Amino acid sequence: MKQSDHLKLLMEETGCEQSQAELALNLSDNNLEKAISTIGFLLKFIKIFKIKLIFQKENIYGLAQLAINMKTSEILRFSTAFSQNPAIYEISENIDWFSFEKAIFSARLEAGSLEKYTQNIEENFRLYAQQAIKEIISISADEISDIIKAFFSPINIAIKVLEEELNLTQFKKFPDQNLRNDMISSKGYDIGFVKLDAKILEDKDGKPIKKVQEGETVLSVITDQRDIAHYLVHLIGGKENGIISPIPASVQKVYYKNESFEVHLYYASSITGLAIVQKNSKLKTLGEKQLWWGKILPW
Repeated sequence: MKQSDHLKLLMEETGCEQSQAELALNLSDNNLEKAISTIGFLLKFIKIFKIKLIFQKENIYGLAQLAINMKTSEILRFSTAFSQNPAIYEISENIDWFSFEKAIFSARLEAGSLEKYTQNIEENFRLYAQQAIKEIISISADEISDIIKAFFSPINIAIKVLEEELNLTQFKKFPDQNLRNDMISSKGYDIGFVKLDAKILEDKDGKPIKKVQEGETVLSVITDQRDIAHYLVHLIGGKENGIISPIPASVQKVYYKNESFEVHLYYASSITGLAIVQKNSKLKTLGEKQLWWGKILPW
């Protein structure tokens, strides 16, 4: 086969430009099969946008991912999940794009998932975003953030967008077909729950930590500095006028470790705490009572 035929086939097969096809053929000694493999490393025109959202008044958490062909402005893949489980927001946007997508589909199978809402957003946002992206000269994380905010307006959302550039080989490394809900087991990615760092308030006339039982209620302060922690502190009433305030928590487990006690606390479904208490400490307990925020949290 003539080099000109190889050149034409390579351009048709990969969508590359003539200069890129010529370079790939030269690097592969005019071997078409090798050139197809080589071209993948040269074609770096795919951007992945990994997105995390919080609907602050509605107590809804979201994950989404967009894969966009930067040459044609076409959306190659789009997946999303919305849930009332705050643990999905803990999934790191720094993991590879396929693991992030896997986490999204796992979140759709977990307790708290808003299935119908997710499906509705998935159908409508893709159409909306495709039109908006076509009108943008340079697609960036800030532009994607603005598109998402405009789509959900007037709902107030907190949003994080991380962009990652891939070449064709990196993108084709994983299955190219659209994934369905049942293609990834809920065991495939552990969504789990949010565990917050906390401090239990002491009381010189209180109950010794050695005698504190599971099910008792103690007063605690959230000390966790993560973004999701600050949001949850507001949600469960642990901050007033910008000042951290004590909130009751139910004792789940108490373990003795390294001359101190590890106390696991329960705040709400999917929201727990961990506090380290010195072995001679005394704590103010409130007995066993219903946690007041259980009446206002939607899950």
